[in-house]
Amino acid sequence: MKEYQTYLFDFDGTLVDSHDSLALVFKGAYGAVGVEVPDDFIITLMRVPLPVGYEALNGPKEEEKIQLFASEIIRLLDDKEVLKATRAFDDVRDTLYTLYQQGKTLGIVTSNNVKHVGEVLDFLEIDRHMFSVIIGNKEVKRHKPFPDPVLKALEVLNIGPEGVCYVGDGQDDMTSAKDSNVTPILLDRRNEYHDSPYQVIYSLEELI
Repeated sequence: MKEYQTYLFDFDGTLVDSHDSLALVFKGAYGAVGVEVPDDFIITLMRVPLPVGYEALNGPKEEEKIQLFASEIIRLLDDKEVLKATRAFDDVRDTLYTLYQQGKTLGIVTSNNVKHVGEVLDFLEIDRHMFSVIIGNKEVKRHKPFPDPVLKALEVLNIGPEGVCYVGDGQDDMTSAKDSNVTPILLDRRNEYHDSPYQVIYSLEELI
């Protein structure tokens, strides 16, 4: 595996197993506006910006419903039971600490909320200070698959795309990375990507 100076990571599905926790969030928030979320659609909702998922599930168009949905998302993300349902993947801690000890620059680029990301890292006892930058859904107007979140991370770090990779578990992650001119690395934890045009790894341990 080629070494990079800067490793940017997606969050949900890449660093943390948040399927069960986000299932609580999505089912609660969508239920508040009368929309049922199929169990097999949770992964998709985890990988796309909220407006994309809302449209895909034909969420109500009334402004008061949209506002209710948004407020429920925020409320549920702060729920302690949601936090307790989050787990770190087994390959995360050792990989992050090894890269950090090697002097690599680490960052997170996610469609999640930065505040929630910080709370999850604290709950999982992953030192958030290892990350030189965390870009979430409020730091840019356009989210993945647009390049804006990755480009914002590069801007904050004051670096160019050379020597930078972005590791994520979804196609939108790869598109965002490619269009930012950083190296896309696709983490295939579920063995679901066959004949991918991107470099594929099956564990974060392959990075070291």
